[in-house]
Amino acid sequence: MFPLNVIVVGCDGELQQLLRLELAVHAARIEAEFLGVESVLSSLRAAPISDPTRETPLQGKRDSTLMEAPRRLFIVHLDSPQEMPSIKRLSSFFPGNPILVLMDTAGDPNLPITAMRMGASQFVPLPWRADDFKQALDCIASQHGHPVNNQVIAVAGVTGGCGATTIAINVAFELATLHALRVVLAELSLQVGKLPLYLNVEPRYTTHDLLRDIHRLDLYSIQQALTPIVDRFHILAGPYHAVSPLTVPPADVLLLVECLRQLADIVVLDVPCTYDALYFDTLNAADQVVLVGEQKVPSIRALQMVHNSLGDKPHYLLLNRYDPNLPGFGVDRLKTMLRVDDLMTIASDYARVSSSINQGLPLRLKEPKSPALSDLNAVARKLVPLEADIRQMKGNNAGMLGGLIRALGIKK
Repeated sequence: MFPLNVIVVGCDGELQQLLRLELAVHAARIEAEFLGVESVLSSLRAAPISDPTRETPLQGKRDSTLMEAPRRLFIVHLDSPQEMPSIKRLSSFFPGNPILVLMDTAGDPNLPITAMRMGASQFVPLPWRADDFKQALDCIASQHGHPVNNQVIAVAGVTGGCGATTIAINVAFELATLHALRVVLAELSLQVGKLPLYLNVEPRYTTHDLLRDIHRLDLYSIQQALTPIVDRFHILAGPYHAVSPLTVPPADVLLLVECLRQLADIVVLDVPCTYDALYFDTLNAADQVVLVGEQKVPSIRALQMVHNSLGDKPHYLLLNRYDPNLPGFGVDRLKTMLRVDDLMTIASDYARVSSSINQGLPLRLKEPKSPALSDLNAVARKLVPLEADIRQMKGNNAGMLGGLIRALGIKK
């Protein structure tokens, strides 16, 4: 997944088609397209953040994130050297945002240097060469990449009906919202998919369609199979029209997961409770695991069993629909039983959670006052901490270290 949104300037015809295809292959999101640099500047002056419906010359509705994203890549096609000063204007207007210039050098070896001095980060000469363009994109990605490193997070129920799908949906949405990351939520059910029902969508493609031809698909094909829910949040659903079991080796499913990893900052896997080879192979292949259980004896026993099987794999234990007043099932007692230091909980809020499911929306969009949402937000921040959380953790650690130093009488 390319780490920056892209604004395309001055590209049309065959060049526009080649550029769109190549950006799709690199999973780069085109945020807006403009006829020229002056169109970019005039559009931004005429369309403040408070008016996201202003029209751009090529796209109609203007993306409301145009002035809000921290950084973008501007890809600018120039027809002649006389247009070079426009790069300087663009660079001055958007300092810190990389600019990639596409231009026919017409035999002039000094044009790339001139473009760089005007503020361009990369120069790709025309006629179009995909390998040259890819190298330029890779260089920009390495310089302006996102600090999050393409994580795969598996959310797995340890017993049926424990609400793992609801947890997966809302944690994925919180991650997309908190960090402004591109998140893909993939449902690994090979028999009955729930995501389309929970999010009120009808995907054109499901995991069945991809797994049948997984060894013949490229990243572009897989990206086209994703269903957008909101900006930066896409899903890959399991089969939902009919119960049609598909037998595939776990290796093929894990190959699909690795492809999805290249198309998103974070992939959240909704792992159904099957206890088969695919279940455990998926958990072991993920970077982080969230095991979801309930305050019921069978669920607690299953939680302990799966927890023990994961060994040193980074994972968290979570109790869904938690009732602190349920005798014998409080957090402190269960932590002792499970021999863990941390046990996360999601507050029981049946009415609001059911309301959000019935409306096909994540909790944040339908029931933002739900206590369950606060807990889900905390789970997301534990999985991928915000910068403020990291600073606080470092501060707490420094305070503890300082206290220890003072207690031991060590002079700094």
